[in-house]
Amino acid sequence: MSDTVTQKEFYEAIQKVTKQTNDLTIAMAETKTLIRDYNGLRQVINDVDDRVQRLEDHTCNKKEYREYAGWIIGSIATLLAILGHIN
Repeated sequence: MSDTVTQKEFYEAIQKVTKQTNDLTIAMAETKTLIRDYNGLRQVINDVDDRVQRLEDHTCNKKEYREYAGWIIGSIATLLAILGHIN
């Protein structure tokens, strides 16, 4: 076998490498776009998660205040009932 390459074979090999390089460049550009979109989506998800957490915390605080208010009003009503029976 001969190790020589014809000009046609060399040209075809170069064309194949060029096409593969172009395909790789296109794939890398698409990957870069997908990563950018993912990072943007990830940021939106983080922002929404933070907002939901703040709303949940705010709702829990309201429930605690309402619970304390209920206990205070109930205690006052009980105290007034006890005082009403004493007099």
